[in-house]
Amino acid sequence: MVDGLRILMGRALSFRLEDLKREEGQTTPEWAVVVALVIALAVAAFLVLTPVMQSVMRSIGSSITNALP
Repeated sequence: MVDGLRILMGRALSFRLEDLKREEGQTTPEWAVVVALVIALAVAAFLVLTPVMQSVMRSIGSSITNALP
């Protein structure tokens, strides 16, 4: 998963005008769908992980507060 994301980001950062003119490979609408899906998955992951991270941060904060003299 991480390697796939790294490859996708590498391709996005090295995008050139000539890439739009090529006939082989994925077309621009296909890339738009892939990018939209990645963004949707990222937003969903953040929404799911937010309560977990809030709980962890509260626990760390209370541990620090209780450790102070």
